Amino acid sequence: MVKILVIEDENPVRRNILEFLLNEGFDAIGAVNGCLGIQIAQVQPPDLIVCDIMMAGVDGYAVLDTLRADPRTSSIPFIFLTAKSNRVDFRTGMEKGADDYITKPFTWEELKAAITTRLAKQTSVSQLHDKIQELQQLNILKDELINSVSHDLRTPLTNMKIAIKMLALATTPEQKQRYLNILQAECAREINLVNNLLDLQRLESQTYRISLQSVNLGEWLPSAIAPFQSRSGELRLKFCADWDRSIPPLISDPDSLERILAELLNNACKYTPQQGEIQLNVCYLPPSPTTAETEAALFRVSNSAEIPSAALPHIFDKFYRVAGADCSKQGGSGLGLSLVQKLVEQLHGSIVVSSESGWTTFSVYLPNLTQPGLASLSSAERN
Repeated sequence: MVKILVIEDENPVRRNILEFLLNEGFDAIGAVNGCLGIQIAQVQPPDLIVCDIMMAGVDGYAVLDTLRADPRTSSIPFIFLTAKSNRVDFRTGMEKGADDYITKPFTWEELKAAITTRLAKQTSVSQLHDKIQELQQLNILKDELINSVSHDLRTPLTNMKIAIKMLALATTPEQKQRYLNILQAECAREINLVNNLLDLQRLESQTYRISLQSVNLGEWLPSAIAPFQSRSGELRLKFCADWDRSIPPLISDPDSLERILAELLNNACKYTPQQGEIQLNVCYLPPSPTTAETEAALFRVSNSAEIPSAALPHIFDKFYRVAGADCSKQGGSGLGLSLVQKLVEQLHGSIVVSSESGWTTFSVYLPNLTQPGLASLSSAERN
């Protein structure tokens, strides 16, 4: 409810205005003098102030000066109410920052029109202010994004440039193969970064297309995790995977599903110290008889490493990387988990992370979406 403060030292006038405002649905409060009006406005800032100019002690001009100087009340719409009608008084009030000026005697229609107009303008100003703040924040994020992208794009290119120079100087087959391997790895890294950036943009603009199919998880999982079983062995990590081989098929987008699992397992490999452990658990969740929840699959990826509590709120932010946590020293763009979160949302699922007692677990809930055989849809078309 809109709160209006009426500062008027003439009791009958103040009471009549308050009664009118209450009948019009406003939350109205009165002050018998300027000093009390200032105190009320500073303690409980109203949405609009109607104030008489000619008052004993602290007059309306002093009230306006005081409130405009206080950041808490400086932007409150202020309407002067006075018996004075000459242009000098009108100009003085406006120069001090009053928003409107009503001369006694006035009609209730005039008062209501002035209040309605000022509140509407204040709403527009507030919306504009919020928009400006949003644009300023977006501009800051844009600068941070450009800096991060520039650095991440430049790093593989720099490494490729060095590898090309070293390849030209190589004299043995072993040396040549070594630098070719570096070139291939850095090229793949660059392509992965560009693809992630493009896919994130498509997901955020709801133009990322998915194709719903029936995925036999019992048959799909072994091939999906095979590269990470091999990689974890190379990194001296223990990899444990557990799921019911008879788990029902999941109607989802297999490409998105594979990417979600790959990013989570890739992160687990990167951030688990040697001799550590990675666990994958997949289970079937039947439909709930008491809620509208459909059947779903729950994927849990855990690794024996802990994320600092201060980092957890930012773990899905674009380009965010936990400082000093990359045990394998492989680097990365900081886009993987942002991409995972967006892909999960695209599939109408949810993802949560917990980290305590030396373990970090990402839990992904993915519902059975619909019947297979549907045409590819973008998220904008599906919603």
